[in-house]
Amino acid sequence: MIDEDTEVESVYDREDQTEDELWFLPGEPEDRAPTDLPWPLANRAALFEAQTWQRAEGRQGRGLADAASAFARLDERLRGFESGVSHGLAERLVLLEVADLLWAQGDRIPMERIALYRHARESTLANAQVLSSADWALRRMAAHLQPTGGLYAFLGRQKVEEDGLAEISTRAVGAGFEGAEADWVGVLEQMRNAHPITQAAAAYHAWRIFGLSAPADVLEAAVAAGKIGAKGAKALGFLPVAMGDRYALGQGGTPAELLSSWYKGVENACLRGLMQLDQLEYWRARAVRETADLSGKTPPLLIEAFVQSPLVSAEMAATITGVSKAAVQRNLSKFAHRGLIREITGQGRYQFWMVA
Repeated sequence: MIDEDTEVESVYDREDQTEDELWFLPGEPEDRAPTDLPWPLANRAALFEAQTWQRAEGRQGRGLADAASAFARLDERLRGFESGVSHGLAERLVLLEVADLLWAQGDRIPMERIALYRHARESTLANAQVLSSADWALRRMAAHLQPTGGLYAFLGRQKVEEDGLAEISTRAVGAGFEGAEADWVGVLEQMRNAHPITQAAAAYHAWRIFGLSAPADVLEAAVAAGKIGAKGAKALGFLPVAMGDRYALGQGGTPAELLSSWYKGVENACLRGLMQLDQLEYWRARAVRETADLSGKTPPLLIEAFVQSPLVSAEMAATITGVSKAAVQRNLSKFAHRGLIREITGQGRYQFWMVA
């Protein structure tokens, strides 16, 4: 009988066989973590060639000029209003842009629902996460914070160490995120001589290539790109791209094709923004005309409140106009009865109205 502790040699074993001569694959290196992928990772920075994008910009002069002209017209139009009105109109455009960005990633949340969440935090379990992301986008587009100042601060994320879940996470974390951020910032540095609208397109597509967000997430990349593309604007803090043509956010194609779609998307979005301002001015004229028979100072003040804010409650209107809440509520009922405004909550209390 052979002792269990006795090592039995195979007839195929060679004498003095080293570990390098084993016929089977060696074990994992001692410095490899259990969560590491079993294959080497490619350098993603090589997937984005800035020189190709710069050459494509030179061949897309007409499209770039049309996009830049439309954006300048929209920004100048907003500058023509008083400060409070301009801020309210810009907020309305931000709501439209965010709603279409969400639609582009498959989340169909109407503008009024986003506005209601911003003011009243009303949501359901099904859309709470999406509305929270939308609220983040609204705050970033309205603020002066730039993504180039650090993505942790821009995204509102905390720096975390590797926790063993990096490979099953839907987005980069820890050192992986910091490496992707470095690659993305490197692209922006290479594109620094390009037009801001071109820089925005490059920033958007590089963001998604480097995996700074989850694969299906369009919002974060588009918001970062929108902030970069708005350099030099006076009244509008972001570059619209989705509210005219959501297909500009697609990823397939050559740099020339992607830039062409981006320029056309920016142009269409800005033209839609101008149309929104025209419609609001038309509503104001209509409201003044249809409330001319109402006495007192409340009706004209209430009209301006709806111009300044995309969503109005009785409390908000009383604060904006300086009129008593009772007077505001009476006039809100008259406005609604005449088809000038519509209530969006469907509740008897805590009601909010928008222009109809």
